[in-house]
Amino acid sequence: MKDKPKPLDLDEFWKENFHNARRFFTSKGNLKTRIKLKNKWKKEFYNRIKSACEFYLRYKDNPNDLFINESWARCIQLDEFIQMLEDSTDRNEELTILDEYNEWLFRLAFKGVLRDGNRDNK
Repeated sequence: MKDKPKPLDLDEFWKENFHNARRFFTSKGNLKTRIKLKNKWKKEFYNRIKSACEFYLRYKDNPNDLFINESWARCIQLDEFIQMLEDSTDRNEELTILDEYNEWLFRLAFKGVLRDGNRDNK
């Protein structure tokens, strides 16, 4: 079964692969083991990037679906985007709000690489 798309979390990736990293760096001369581990990491990292892209594209321009499908993503910012869209009376205003929402969503989806030096930035 295919995993549900989700934001990129490099800390989670590292924690899940730390023991393999130790094996990689301590397996002196065992080229097969090192190549196998490198290929495994490459595939896993690719899958995580792909999942983050799918997450972003799934909810782009659609904050209501994000609110409905991802309970962990519910926050004041998301509520404000939904409320502003419901209250907007002008298509240009809606497009501006969606642009702001999409930028926020992008930062959420790729927070693992867009921290701006602050590990607590969410």
